[in-house]
Amino acid sequence: MKRFKYLFIFIICLGISCGIEDNYFLPQVPGSIVIDFNTGAIVDIPPIHPDYHHYATGYSIFYKIYLSSESGGTISNINMISSTLVNDYNAFYPLTDPTNISSNITINSFSNRRYYELNNTIPRSGGILNISFPAEGLVFNPNMSLNNGTPSELLRSNLVMQMLPSDEEHEPYFRNTSDLNDSANAVATVNADVASGQTGHAYAAMYIVAIGQNPQNFSRIFSNQHS
Repeated sequence: MKRFKYLFIFIICLGISCGIEDNYFLPQVPGSIVIDFNTGAIVDIPPIHPDYHHYATGYSIFYKIYLSSESGGTISNINMISSTLVNDYNAFYPLTDPTNISSNITINSFSNRRYYELNNTIPRSGGILNISFPAEGLVFNPNMSLNNGTPSELLRSNLVMQMLPSDEEHEPYFRNTSDLNDSANAVATVNADVASGQTGHAYAAMYIVAIGQNPQNFSRIFSNQHS
């Protein structure tokens, strides 16, 4: 069974708050990313200090899958992979710039571009996150582990209304099955987390975001969103 070809990881950063009373915000997420060829990535995620940001709940990963006929794409030539990926990358780029303190992230920042939240979460303590997309032929599903702990399989969002393939063996793992790689299925009512395109290979782009909950109105706070 075919595997995903590449994994792109990005850190969503935020500006530092000026300390206005009742201005709930999350600290800058510096992070560092090391891409391990085409099989995964290692991300150093800093802890969120509980004394200053007690309303922080941890980190979430938002993702989108892109279909492509390109077999050797990298972050340096994403234009060869998918024009949709290029458009999404350019739209999110200001949010990944740590010097940009004027951007404001909400859930719509992701949903408007059909990015979905992984079912996997990361605690506020952070750590060394290893995301692995095993080479084709291996029995392991794509997975993630924190601080060399027990790996957990990556799970696509349960908010995707109808996800193909739908059998228990594959759902909802990141596997490049014939159903997932069918561009006709990449629509809002089926594989909504997949961007249509030339088929053959599948690429996953992921954004790591610090999240929290406003203690006054219980709304979610995303990285450089102030509430």
